Amino acid sequence: MKEPLALILILMAAMFVVVFVCRMWSIRCGTVRLSHYELLNLNPVPTYVTKATNNLNNLFQLPLVFIAACVLAISLTYQSDGLIFNAWGFVAARFVHTAIHLTVKQVLPRSVAFAASMYFLVVLWLELLSII
Repeated sequence: MKEPLALILILMAAMFVVVFVCRMWSIRCGTVRLSHYELLNLNPVPTYVTKATNNLNNLFQLPLVFIAACVLAISLTYQSDGLIFNAWGFVAARFVHTAIHLTVKQVLPRSVAFAASMYFLVVLWLELLSII
């Protein structure tokens, strides 16, 4: 459980870097003023900044439930093949979701990746709750 947990945390950290780079690039290119980021006012920003920021926000929704499951499994010293499979499935689906979110503008493939991650997470939690 530690490896999938570490990988999702790495994804989250990487997205912080991506968002920072996108925001700094938008300032450097002159499409956004630095003052925009002081208060995050509603001035329009380039699409690439919005996509990266939205993806980072998404990583503080469903993945936090996954992190809680990992911490619970580790604290209970519980591990099974099903739990590991679903943990890796969740992480893989979140990486696919992030890749789709940042590259293509198609909601359907992104929704499929989201649904897959949700499936893996629900099955993971059902197993954890069955042993408590």
